[in-house]
Amino acid sequence: MIRKYLSSEKGQTSILLALALIGLLGFTALAIDGGMVYANRRHMQNASDAASLAGGSAAALYLENHYVDYAEWNCSDPRVIRAMINSTNGAEIVAKNSATVNGYSIDFDLSDQNGVDADCIQGQNNGSWIERFIDVRTLITSDTPTAFAHFVYPGPLRNTVEAVARVYPRIPLAYGNAIVALARDCDSGGIEFDGSNVVEVTGGGIFSNSCIDTRGGVSVSVYGNADDNISCVLPDCYNDHGASGTISPPPIENTGVPLPPETYEIPPPNCTGLPSHGNYNGDGTIESGQYTQIRIQNGDHAFDPGLYCVSGDVEINGGIVAGSDVTFFVINGNFHTSGNATTSLIAPPATNCGDPCDVDRAIPGVLIYLAPGNTNEATLLGTEDSLFRGLVYVPSGTIEAGGTSSLMKEIFAQLIGNDVKVHGNTNVVVTFNDKLVYQIPATIELNK
Repeated sequence: MIRKYLSSEKGQTSILLALALIGLLGFTALAIDGGMVYANRRHMQNASDAASLAGGSAAALYLENHYVDYAEWNCSDPRVIRAMINSTNGAEIVAKNSATVNGYSIDFDLSDQNGVDADCIQGQNNGSWIERFIDVRTLITSDTPTAFAHFVYPGPLRNTVEAVARVYPRIPLAYGNAIVALARDCDSGGIEFDGSNVVEVTGGGIFSNSCIDTRGGVSVSVYGNADDNISCVLPDCYNDHGASGTISPPPIENTGVPLPPETYEIPPPNCTGLPSHGNYNGDGTIESGQYTQIRIQNGDHAFDPGLYCVSGDVEINGGIVAGSDVTFFVINGNFHTSGNATTSLIAPPATNCGDPCDVDRAIPGVLIYLAPGNTNEATLLGTEDSLFRGLVYVPSGTIEAGGTSSLMKEIFAQLIGNDVKVHGNTNVVVTFNDKLVYQIPATIELNK
């Protein structure tokens, strides 16, 4: 059989091949140019992130070195302004230089979407805390060279990326509350005021992740800043147990926001390499270092400045005891001071600490620190001449202050424990000053 081909069908395969080739070239162009756009955008985003973080780091370092803290934050403060626009190492200059190193030329004007700007925020409510910070915002805009797209699309393939680094000044632990209980349920901890005493808190509030109880005739008052209050997290978390005393202002219940760990955690100190002294039971001067136990019954005793790492108990039961620029890190035991002892213990200040902090490893602002996992007690009793100044930090155990035999009248401290008890018939005044207690150093986060 002989086949016949119509002349009108000749060349159809060529047309189909041409159409397929055009489609194939289109997909190839899309793949190549799309890949170039994606790769360029990723590089731009990395450069923008790096610029904002570099500028934010410079601002954080400046704020830290010049002791700009939350309490004195003011966007008109020359130190805050210099942290943002210092002519040599401010946030904007450093961010711009970082972008240049990565191949992008930016200015200090965001209107063209190709610049950097540092902005100070005086106060922003996040629901639990008025935040104060600097935002370092970087915008980078760039055109991507194309291999094929310009044949069908005359305009540039343009990318714009953004990064924001947020810089917080040094802030007090636990949002600046003076008395804090960390336990998440009422059975394992909380805050308890018990007795016939008067408890006065100035300069900070009272906060519990679980319950607050008052018993007997105790009266509790918070004075100072307008936003200082008494609050607890769980529903019906305040119980007066029929107490005849008062609590003012009235507790705020069911805030629903437990303290996040980053607002109160403190890195444990490094005890490695400190001289080991064994037990201390004597009289006189006490050198900083590692101890298995410190026990004082009477007599005069002076703690040298520095860090004291104690694996067992610290017991001060009598005598006259003094120490400045000291931190007690209790690993497994209790820390106990008696109403029979005149005890004056002062932590290094949180700002402008000086050599004792650097040389002897005492932690600025920390007076007593029971190690995480240590479920024992820190007990603060004393005579009318006793003084405790600094943070008392017992994240896994109990803090007790007051007592029936104590005449102690004022504690310049912040009390943060899993469980906090203030009891007895003596008046207890807790004065919170964030320059005397530990502060979380200036921090930076990539916010966008």
